[in-house]
Amino acid sequence: MRFAQVIGQEIIKERMIHGVRVGRIPHAQLILGAEGSGNLALALAYVQYILCNQPSETDSCGECSSCKKVSALIHPDVHFSFPFPKKAGEMEQCSDVYPQWRTALQEDPYLNYEDWMQQLNAENKQGNIPTKELRNIIKNISLKSYEGKMKVCLIWLPEYLGQEGNILLKSLEEPPEQTLFLLVGSDLDAILGTILSRTQLVRVAPIDDASLSLALQTRESIAADDAQRLAKVAQGNYRLARDLGKEAGNPHLDAWRIWMTICFRRKMGEAFQWSDDTASLGREGVKSFLLYGIQVLRTCAVLPYTGSEGLWEGPELDFVNKFNTLQLGEGVIGQMVTVLEKAFYGVERNGNAKVLLMDATYGLIQAISKKN
Repeated sequence: MRFAQVIGQEIIKERMIHGVRVGRIPHAQLILGAEGSGNLALALAYVQYILCNQPSETDSCGECSSCKKVSALIHPDVHFSFPFPKKAGEMEQCSDVYPQWRTALQEDPYLNYEDWMQQLNAENKQGNIPTKELRNIIKNISLKSYEGKMKVCLIWLPEYLGQEGNILLKSLEEPPEQTLFLLVGSDLDAILGTILSRTQLVRVAPIDDASLSLALQTRESIAADDAQRLAKVAQGNYRLARDLGKEAGNPHLDAWRIWMTICFRRKMGEAFQWSDDTASLGREGVKSFLLYGIQVLRTCAVLPYTGSEGLWEGPELDFVNKFNTLQLGEGVIGQMVTVLEKAFYGVERNGNAKVLLMDATYGLIQAISKKN
């Protein structure tokens, strides 16, 4: 992947390129960014630039043998580690699922943990980065590079290392010569403090609205007006904007209004029909609807402090402004977001959408009843 393929993030791109050109590449870095910010895409572009045989002042060439190998995720000096559900005899180390990893990453470098688990058909099994994989990392970095340049170990989602991650401490602190550790994560609080203290933190901001809107237009063929609206709704999350864009002609506002009316007026008789109608959207449609609702609520939470300028436009902004006058308070809104996140988690794992939506309805009513 080239830097040109990464959406936005111009400041970080320039910083990474400058570091490579002046020979200042910290040996252990944590590239931290929220879901959809492109931190993994940035890491891949960074690796390709470092290993490129003829880089320009702004990007890797994309044509040399090294670039082609990195792009295809088959470069012998680049080792990937990531969480996976361990299965004896099937999945015991990351190399066992490299084919699936290459497919998933080439299809979507903005994927998240749930996307990856679905790619592996993990069902309800939890992924982690086991001890055997960590031993393999240490072994791989002890070898000489195949092509004479830097060896790279990219660890995606170090949040899933667990206490076993301490096995890597010495390697992170004193790696072999010409070795680069890139940790790509989203949740700072879930990463071991001992790991954090041995890495240089690179914070990746949410994607700016202009870049996100342009990407939606050029990559997803979404009309300019819809792309601008979705960019504001998604608040820098390309993955969310893309998912909502699948419903760009009908962005869930009507269904959301109906649901809120049901919850605030406790019209449980209507809730059953509503849940039937919404469940008929299918798994991805329901997920998109729940993500939309989460963004609505989060916008309502910040509206009293930021005002409405620069937020949503058109009917969404009108609804958010009116909804905010209900003055639920941050605590109630936070509980409502938690209810929707729980429902999303269930749908993600192939739970019954109708049952989950009804359960969420009860949860929202309970949260609303606590407002002052």
